[in-house]
Amino acid sequence: MEGVQDKDGKPPKDRSAHAARPVHASGMRVVFLFLLAAAALANHFYFNLYSLWNHTLTDFHVYHEAVVHAQHGQSVYNLDSPMPFLYPPFFLILLWPLGWLSEPAAMRVWLAAQSLLLAVSFAALLAAYGRRGTETSPRRGGAFGDPVLAVWSLALVSFFSPVMLNCLYGQANLLHLALLSVFSAAYVRSFDPNRSERARRQGDGLAALALSFAVSIRVVPAALGVLAALQRRWRMVRWAAALAAVETVLAGWVVGFGVEWNYFTSYLFHLRRPANMREISLLALCDQWIGAPASRFVFWAAAAAGIAVFLGAVLKPTLRLAPAPSLHLAFVLVSMVLFSPLVEYHHYVLLLAPFVLTLGYLKDSGNLSAGSALVLLFAWAAVSFSSQMSYYRYGDAAGYAALLGAFALWLQIVFLIMQKSRP
Repeated sequence: MEGVQDKDGKPPKDRSAHAARPVHASGMRVVFLFLLAAAALANHFYFNLYSLWNHTLTDFHVYHEAVVHAQHGQSVYNLDSPMPFLYPPFFLILLWPLGWLSEPAAMRVWLAAQSLLLAVSFAALLAAYGRRGTETSPRRGGAFGDPVLAVWSLALVSFFSPVMLNCLYGQANLLHLALLSVFSAAYVRSFDPNRSERARRQGDGLAALALSFAVSIRVVPAALGVLAALQRRWRMVRWAAALAAVETVLAGWVVGFGVEWNYFTSYLFHLRRPANMREISLLALCDQWIGAPASRFVFWAAAAAGIAVFLGAVLKPTLRLAPAPSLHLAFVLVSMVLFSPLVEYHHYVLLLAPFVLTLGYLKDSGNLSAGSALVLLFAWAAVSFSSQMSYYRYGDAAGYAALLGAFALWLQIVFLIMQKSRP
């Protein structure tokens, strides 16, 4: 109004132009995030439909044939298919109902389940930041109320090449990712001092169930049980061990205890035999560069160095200060891929868990900067690009670049833990 002055006797400044700018910027950000989320979802469903129309789920064909063999009391490790069945017997129990369906019908159910499992993984990883634990400063809202974290995590998930390749082949890695993600959410939340005892017991039970299933499908996640033991999550460890024992007995009862014994004492150590495998593992790289038996020594020396880094630079400092459960989990999950003796390009989908956990930690702790984001995106892009190049058979060098991406993420996690543990 005319004649109105501020406390200094001067006419008030027109702030309407300044006030309009943040509203406009905020609106543009909402539009961008919406378009990014829509593009990510469209990309994922396109590959699902492509797989369905072109019947490219070659790995699922093996799973379905193995389930049918088990239901008829036949051997599951001697199939008519040119590709062998490589999973432990317990995996067949999870797929048992699909054996009652024809293969085309089972394929459609499994493909729909892939999207559901990916959604479970996404929700579980965001749920790890739904409440404040002991590793970051207080903040407003939760992970599900943070559209920036949610949308960028969705982009990491849906545009990740190993996700597309798992959809094309009908692989089991998205099931494994969902189990590891559920364990991660329950494990991180177990450090929340404000949880009730009932909530703690329920969370420990959920973590134990997810971990036992993951270990019964693939042995490598047992490293997460070791992490839980080192952090004195004894109830979680005891329940996971008991459930894994029950699952082992159940699997032996279904396929025969002799078959199960032979798998874990002999067959398990020859999984690298099939010629159709395209490995992107540190051991395979050592085999190519050095050759056996020296390559085995170099590989296990590298794995031992990784354990030493964990004990000295990751675990020890944070035992003296506040724990960093999400970063510990991210470190172990990356190490499970980086130092596994058998890794194919579609196995790199498991890195989505540490990618989202690290992104969540950076944003939650206020350490998300251009530098930290670029390291994370470089690691993500290296793994995604190299996996796609390996799929198109552009040479081993392109495929092994995934190891570089995993190693970059591994180093970033170590740096973040060491930075947090400084007095």
